Amino acid sequence: MLMDLRAVNAVIQPMGPLQPGLPSPAMIPKDWPLIIIDLKDCFFTIPLAEQDCEKFAFTIPAINNKEPATRFQWKVLPQGMLNSPTICQTFVGQVLQPVRDKFSDCYIIHYIDDILCAAETRDKLIDCYTFLQAEVANAGLTIAFDKIQTSAPFHYLGMQIENRKIKPQKIEIRKDTLKTLNDFQKLLGDINWIRPTLGIPTYAMSNLFSILRGDPDLNSKRTLTPEATKEIKLVEEKIQSAQINRIDSLAPLQLLIFATAHSPTGIIVQNTDLVEWSFLPHSTIKTFTLYLDQIATLIGQTRLRIIKLCGKDPDKIVVPLTKEQVKQAFIDSSAWQIGLADFVGIIDNHYPKTKIFQFLKLTTWILPKITRYKPLENALTIFTDGSSNGKAAYTGPKERVIKTQYQSAQRAELVAVITVLEDFNQPVNIISDSAYVVQATRDVETALIKYSMDDQLNQLFNLLQQTVRKRNFPFYITHIRAHTNLPGPLTEANKQADLLVSSTFIKAQELHALTHINTAGLKNKFDVTWKQAKNIVQHCTQCQVLHLPTQEAGVNPRGLCPNALWQMDVTHVPSFGKLSYVHVTVDTYSHFIWATCQTGESTS
Repeated sequence: MLMDLRAVNAVIQPMGPLQPGLPSPAMIPKDWPLIIIDLKDCFFTIPLAEQDCEKFAFTIPAINNKEPATRFQWKVLPQGMLNSPTICQTFVGQVLQPVRDKFSDCYIIHYIDDILCAAETRDKLIDCYTFLQAEVANAGLTIAFDKIQTSAPFHYLGMQIENRKIKPQKIEIRKDTLKTLNDFQKLLGDINWIRPTLGIPTYAMSNLFSILRGDPDLNSKRTLTPEATKEIKLVEEKIQSAQINRIDSLAPLQLLIFATAHSPTGIIVQNTDLVEWSFLPHSTIKTFTLYLDQIATLIGQTRLRIIKLCGKDPDKIVVPLTKEQVKQAFIDSSAWQIGLADFVGIIDNHYPKTKIFQFLKLTTWILPKITRYKPLENALTIFTDGSSNGKAAYTGPKERVIKTQYQSAQRAELVAVITVLEDFNQPVNIISDSAYVVQATRDVETALIKYSMDDQLNQLFNLLQQTVRKRNFPFYITHIRAHTNLPGPLTEANKQADLLVSSTFIKAQELHALTHINTAGLKNKFDVTWKQAKNIVQHCTQCQVLHLPTQEAGVNPRGLCPNALWQMDVTHVPSFGKLSYVHVTVDTYSHFIWATCQTGESTS
């Protein structure tokens, strides 16, 4: 019977889930016999506490009001109550605890009202089941005997379990219902849930993930593209053919990291038996995520998954790096240090010889090949600059000015750097006064670029990455502070690049925005008139307090701090006699009032 318990649920304190995820059947030792049971009407066999029954009272009205309505109370867990699943899990878990204690060498999985038991021998399994059956009966629970499974293939939590293999249950994805963002969000949520079994790399689903971009309204229209249709077909094919393995409790567990396109792919294996796949999310938080950092993040994520599955770290982690590169990663990458913190197993780069992983599309952009992090010797030095007027330029052995469509100095400078990388087919040292551009250029070679709603920025970053990867010669890029007036050739050369893109007035505006230099300073530093310098300062919102406009007629000025500006008046009070002249003085900032009685309007 269904009841509307929304009012009750609104005032109930949520107990939260006790099992935040589904158990993995891959952890059931291979070749162990199984038995799977289902508790019949589990909610309706778990009694409510007597003092709680009245809180779930309800009324069934009489037809045509021909008799008084009948009042009822729930005495068992009501379906639809917020905490019913949690209470059910707790109750059944307590019933099973004596079974776990007595048969600690058996493997027992309990999820809501589904129970799986595995033992090394059939006799041990029968003993465990007999004891479990008695405990369940003593607790008032009922086993659905018509649903007991004792032979393979077993069907449990959406999986088909055989003696050694595990397969997803066959399903077909309905594409005719995919019309809104909500439809695709649900579909991809379901696919992501089963991906650890299917083994579909992130790059193979990029078109499906792209459909989620855009309007965040759940009812906003979405269209299934031909490319996304092919990816759904791949998912359906994998559902038909994919399989993973039950573990060997004595064999070591390994984590293999493959350098696949877009982002790395992790595989948990025993020898050559696949246990589970591991993937990173399609989108990232950072604009640029280095591939090495992605590997480190995937290692940390999968180590945590393995600990959840079997309570220990993997015995070996295999990565697509040499021993020297691994050592350097521990020095250079904080993400690597975090991902492998406290790992005491083996880090290797020798993959098991098997054909089951050969379909993966690998990338060679793991560590930088073209980008250098120290200045190059015997290389050209090029200075770049960009301006908000759309000009980009570089200076060095030759000068070039590029007119761009961008009104951002940073984007114009990105164009300048891209142009340098294209124009100079030899080693170069690039010096830029934009820290943003320098960091982006350093990271872009091996980075996963986060999708942005700004198409211009996406195009610039993708062009920068393509340009870097196409180069045959290394480059180094570093940052120099602008407007420092330090002596030396670097500052002078940066000024030359600066002059190529900026007018004097624009430079004066930019310097004032950075330092808030006053009118005289702007006049002395730049070839601008007094009027232009005053105009720059007066239009600065942060400097307005220092350059107040002239007061309109009839408006009394006010002080900017206490005791700065006073206003005085004399009031005549005849009843005060000789002291009828009251001198009133007001502090125009704090409104403090001081009044004294005097013998005349003027006084010393």
